[in-house]
Amino acid sequence: MNNTDAKILVVDDEEVIRFSLQKKLSRLGYKVVSLEKAEDVLYLLKNGEKVDLIITDIKLRKMDGIELLRRIHGLDEPIPVLIITGHGNVEDAIKALRYGASDFIRKPFDINDVASSVRVILNRKHEKKIAERFGRYVVYEKGCYRIPVDETIINALSYHLTKDLVPSGLCNSTTSENIALALQEAISNAMYHGCLEVSSSIREDFGIKGFNDEIEKRKMDERYVNRRVTITYELNQDYVEYVIEDDGPGFDYVSLPDPRDPDNFFRNSGRGLLIIRIHLDEVSWNDQGNVLRLRKNRVERNDVQ
Repeated sequence: MNNTDAKILVVDDEEVIRFSLQKKLSRLGYKVVSLEKAEDVLYLLKNGEKVDLIITDIKLRKMDGIELLRRIHGLDEPIPVLIITGHGNVEDAIKALRYGASDFIRKPFDINDVASSVRVILNRKHEKKIAERFGRYVVYEKGCYRIPVDETIINALSYHLTKDLVPSGLCNSTTSENIALALQEAISNAMYHGCLEVSSSIREDFGIKGFNDEIEKRKMDERYVNRRVTITYELNQDYVEYVIEDDGPGFDYVSLPDPRDPDNFFRNSGRGLLIIRIHLDEVSWNDQGNVLRLRKNRVERNDVQ
């Protein structure tokens, strides 16, 4: 299936939000169904409707988006969910990420940000199917990749790096997907902020288009063109650990704003760090700030994952 043939459900009790999302996504070629209530989503799924992505507001009139997310991830084949949330709903947004939301968008949103997130999520879903064809009975593995600044690598590699977590018994599928999401954020940060030294302030000031334009410009700059990201990983019966190193000069990670602070939570910059901290047990940098170590310990089946 071509990703532009994907079917998307948009759930929001504000008609203007539903209309704007449906208009934009339909123009991009997606099949979009607009719904007002979470209950309507469950009805469609119960009756065999095939859906590739659900976009839902957290605040709905009856069943809220969190409960809808919880039920969707209880299905035999969970569907990716993109959460829409208003400023100030920090706890709800964090809860949504813990329940397995693929991403979140804040209101008022830039429609291009939504379209970009939709593309990433659907690509991730497709590449996951490819990665799942690999081996299933891993007891121990270790590897190292050294990659250029190329965003087309990120999703496939993140799933390759997490493909054996469930078969090995380290965690369940939702936790594995969350770790893959965290890796995507970490590798992206290493590429763009580390190797290319693109400041988060560019996205805050000029939006995602300005941010992406600066990335493309620097990818051709001789000062950055030969820089690489090195990812080393180790999986054993007790934990999985990833070490992500970029060829950039590093940064003062101590000065990073706390993304859990309501004043910082919905800024475009820092959201990746929040996702990383939510889904990994240990997160640390080297003194220079160009090496990030991530660890997830084995999760027993009867524990909250």
